[in-house]
Amino acid sequence: MYTRLMNKEDIPAWLALAHEGDHIIGELIPDISVFYQGFDEYMTAKIKKNEAFMVVDTGSGQCAGIAAFSRKDNRISFLGVTGEADFRAVGGKLLETVLGKLDISREITVNVIKSDDEVIKRERQLYADYGFIEDEAEVIEGGVPARLMKKLPVKK
Repeated sequence: MYTRLMNKEDIPAWLALAHEGDHIIGELIPDISVFYQGFDEYMTAKIKKNEAFMVVDTGSGQCAGIAAFSRKDNRISFLGVTGEADFRAVGGKLLETVLGKLDISREITVNVIKSDDEVIKRERQLYADYGFIEDEAEVIEGGVPARLMKKLPVKK
């Protein structure tokens, strides 16, 4: 597997990956279309700013996972791994890539959907393994209840 910047031709793969979690979102809010409002513009902006990476499975050439972030806000705004991929390996590769683009001397944040689904538990654990701690704050991410996780600044 290898990691690369995303381009506009990757948008269908990103949408397919995002929709793999529709069952989780559907358990939390009555209308999942709320979650996707503005998502097309978001994907386009992340790609244009070089703030979106994809892990590609070398054997199949298919998307194994995607991560997006905001340099300005110093936050991870999307992390997804396909159901067929090794979550730990692909998620770790994405997280290492994104953390390498963010300012570790500032707090790094991410919102993780508030769910006990196995995929979400693995995501929370992955962040914890990389030094993120769960904050008490509950937030709303795309209309969905989420928990704020933070990685404290590293002194230079």
